[in-house]
Amino acid sequence: MFQSDLSQIRITRQFKTNRDLAESIIHSETISDQDIKHLINFKSLDRLAELLNSDRQSIYDKCKTDFEFALAVAHGTAILASRQGSKDESFVLDEINRVSSAYGIYVQSLNNQDLRPTKDGRLLSKKEFAESGLDKLECLKSIDGVINGKVQGYIFAKICFGEGGHQDNVFHEAAHFADWAQQYGEEGKVYVILVDTDLTAKFDRLKSNYDSDNVWVVDHVEFQKRLGIE
Repeated sequence: MFQSDLSQIRITRQFKTNRDLAESIIHSETISDQDIKHLINFKSLDRLAELLNSDRQSIYDKCKTDFEFALAVAHGTAILASRQGSKDESFVLDEINRVSSAYGIYVQSLNNQDLRPTKDGRLLSKKEFAESGLDKLECLKSIDGVINGKVQGYIFAKICFGEGGHQDNVFHEAAHFADWAQQYGEEGKVYVILVDTDLTAKFDRLKSNYDSDNVWVVDHVEFQKRLGIE
């Protein structure tokens, strides 16, 4: 089971990005900038190359022969997690899928606006929404993930720690999604409100009001347990 202190998610995600970058360089027989562009800040890499009086390819080659050097390069050049806040929920869903896929359950994170619930009960793709003529005010927040395989459904996912206006909005949005799921949800599908937070009273109130067989109000650990993952 994937378990993490999600109050430290950016630290966790940064560590993973650094490790993945180092291992990608080391284990690729041939490597190009295209292969690692999702992991690396090339401006930082070029500054390092200038400091070392070297070039990108020479740094890649040295990484392959020196694991500690590869880790050091990755530490200094990997894309910063702090610049990718919107990826926090995607990271969690991707890590859950890494575990759940072995159980025949596939959790797919979605990009912003890929799938949007409308207030009249529809689920629209980005293209369908663009062609619908609807205003965003006629929709809920977009879906963050879908579940396929032995379990099928949709996920509203948020991570919020600490008090503040944005955190209040998260719980309002979660309640709106739960109301929508209760009214328009398809039989045989689950509607997951996946919230990791330290705002225990607000979470418990949300769970008390909405948690049921087809609407799950859970954190990332309970979500996996309800999928049957131990």
